[in-house]
Amino acid sequence: MFLRVGTGVLACLLAVIIVAGAAVGSLWLSASGIHRSPSLLPVRDAAGSPGAPGSLNLLLVGDDGQQPRASATVLLVVHIDSARERVDVVSLPRNLMVTSVDGSRQRLSRRYTDGGPASVVQSVESLLGIRIDHVALTRLEGMSRLIDMLGGVPVNNPVQATTGEYTFVRGPITLTGPGALAFVRQDDTNIGGIDREESQRLVLQGIVERLLTSKALLNPGTVKAVLDQLAGDIVVDSGLDARALVELFVDVRLLSTQQRPETIKLPTAGAGVTDAGLSYLLPDQARVAALGRALNTDAMESWGR
Repeated sequence: MFLRVGTGVLACLLAVIIVAGAAVGSLWLSASGIHRSPSLLPVRDAAGSPGAPGSLNLLLVGDDGQQPRASATVLLVVHIDSARERVDVVSLPRNLMVTSVDGSRQRLSRRYTDGGPASVVQSVESLLGIRIDHVALTRLEGMSRLIDMLGGVPVNNPVQATTGEYTFVRGPITLTGPGALAFVRQDDTNIGGIDREESQRLVLQGIVERLLTSKALLNPGTVKAVLDQLAGDIVVDSGLDARALVELFVDVRLLSTQQRPETIKLPTAGAGVTDAGLSYLLPDQARVAALGRALNTDAMESWGR
């Protein structure tokens, strides 16, 4: 029995390696089509990262795309360990009160609106004591086709709701592309309903999970189609070139020992209201510092939630 199981695993790994090798040229070309911007990361010196050598931290920002000015509705730190065996996703509240390099205090969402992604990177790095290596911006409004390519996205829905023709039961559900758009467009004024920030966070986390675990992505044609679709849906920093993107994707798919990424909400302690009447959350300084140390040492499996 053990021999049959082991042989099956080896055969699966071999198939993935063959697919990755045969398709790498095509994937590289598709990945090259993703738009890159030099302004997503702050200008900084060449000082080494405080993290474990080879580990990566990616800041993923979801823009609602519906405001006159850019507005970050979802902010996630995706941590990939140096062995490419583990992926952890840290969710940052958009109304988290943070301190900038000049000492001023603002909510993260406002920091994004006023200073852009590079300003948010500085705030997140200071908050957690980590180095953000790459940034990706996306608009969930345009990701319906990508979600269908991935076979839908998993969401643990906190409340039952009905929107138009869709009824979303409470608990684990899988959303199609059109269903996901209906889910994030729910009327958040309903009593007991889920707000848009939370619904968009859940969908974006589901997309990250599917990108890392979906069996559909063992098909090189599907991978190419996904990368082609991403070219119209995301913007990344200039350092995440086609080679780095493809190599990272292949490494995680081959080496990851997880069935799904671990998702953590940034620890908070206390809340308040600004002079303008906007609510905010305060970080739990001690637990946030512990989380930062776990990220820097690839010790997320032992971090106390």
